[in-house]
Amino acid sequence: MPRGPRAAFLLLPMLLGCQMAVRSAKPAPLDQEGEVWVYLAPLPQQLERLEFAVSSVGLGSGDGAAVPLRLVLPEVSGKRASRERLLAVGRVPPGAYAALTVQIGKASVTGGEGKADLLAPAEPVRVPLPMNVARGRAVVVSLALQPASSVQKGFGFTPAFTAQVPELPLAERLGFASDTGSDAVTVFDRRTRRVAAVIPTGRDPRGIALDPRLGRLYVALSGEDQVAAFDLQTGAEVGRIRLQPGDEPLEVAATPDGRLLVTVNRRSSTASFLDPQSLVEVDRAPTGLQPSSLLVDRSGRRAYAFNRGSSSVTVLDLATRKAVASFPTEPEPLRGALSRAGDRLYVASALSPYLASYAVPALTPLKRTYVGPGASALLVDTRTDYLYLAKGQERRIQIYEPAAFLAIAELPAEGGVTWMSIDGLENLLLAVVPETGSVAAYELNARRALPGVDVGTEPYAAAVVGERN
Repeated sequence: MPRGPRAAFLLLPMLLGCQMAVRSAKPAPLDQEGEVWVYLAPLPQQLERLEFAVSSVGLGSGDGAAVPLRLVLPEVSGKRASRERLLAVGRVPPGAYAALTVQIGKASVTGGEGKADLLAPAEPVRVPLPMNVARGRAVVVSLALQPASSVQKGFGFTPAFTAQVPELPLAERLGFASDTGSDAVTVFDRRTRRVAAVIPTGRDPRGIALDPRLGRLYVALSGEDQVAAFDLQTGAEVGRIRLQPGDEPLEVAATPDGRLLVTVNRRSSTASFLDPQSLVEVDRAPTGLQPSSLLVDRSGRRAYAFNRGSSSVTVLDLATRKAVASFPTEPEPLRGALSRAGDRLYVASALSPYLASYAVPALTPLKRTYVGPGASALLVDTRTDYLYLAKGQERRIQIYEPAAFLAIAELPAEGGVTWMSIDGLENLLLAVVPETGSVAAYELNARRALPGVDVGTEPYAAAVVGERN
């Protein structure tokens, strides 16, 4: 029987498969009902010693009845609520509503003599909020706790909340994160990392692509064999591109000029070429077995499909829309990244402790560098040429200098990072952490963590307008 780290390493794919099987039991995509997402705003600094439990959150109508929402954050701590947190979410009948109701359980405050219990209200706190919930749409509510009147004389907790539906920022400030657990894309302000909207998408949204010039968001719906297109500013669905039954598209990418979309389809082991104007599939090409990720080069001439099933990379010519080359890799290539000059392709693999590099365009092997097992995401910052390699099991992101290929720094993570992107306007590294249902943020110059954003239960990908790639 295998023992030690290698045993855990070999068992990881099986364990992840079990988790996916358990998580697959979820309701159908939003249709006849509406949905409400309640976010708790960051608690002010004067309440950092406060802790309280939330027993229930509901959406009240004018007659006083409340529709219960699913509680996501039952325990609130001032120290841990320094960023916006998802408090509750739920499906509700469409119609007009008048208020939120919040039932508080226990509460306490920590002082010089330790923790002291506070007297919490017995009845639910009613927070006025007139709003309409439309069929098939989601509404985001921002709930804020007012510090001045919430804690009285050190022994009573009478929470004073205000609630509002946030306004959507301008398009250039938008960030997006797909979430397969809720069949939705969360829209957030990339500067404040506060959630502004949620877009219901359809079954199993995974890869996403942005085209700011056309004002489109494209989402690969792996559970429906489609790519959905949405208006960037309003979130309204523009249309869908239907692929072949059983394709299971995992990722979608746009060429730099926005004239072509490409998907990799895991079950059919193909790549699809899509016209974003007519919203139709115009061609397809075979890849290796089970392509799991996709990379379009910055010239828009080539794309690379990373095939986990056959441990290979397929090279796609975007002008002819054909597969023009293929080469073997380390076991189960997970993701690839191009150097700043575009002359080197790095490939991280799920079942190999080596990071491989290849010359471009010849695609001849250059180097195998030992980085240790557990690679889960890979990215190159085109401003510095540094490589960012996420190590999921180790909960960290390592930063490599490419010339000597030495790890020069690392960033801690709250869980395994599975996707990374760089906000070029704010110079931030954004990292998807499925374990915490969030997108983490790091300031690249100072290499320090910033408040992230909650985006659901099983986030897959994140992208921002102004992404550096």
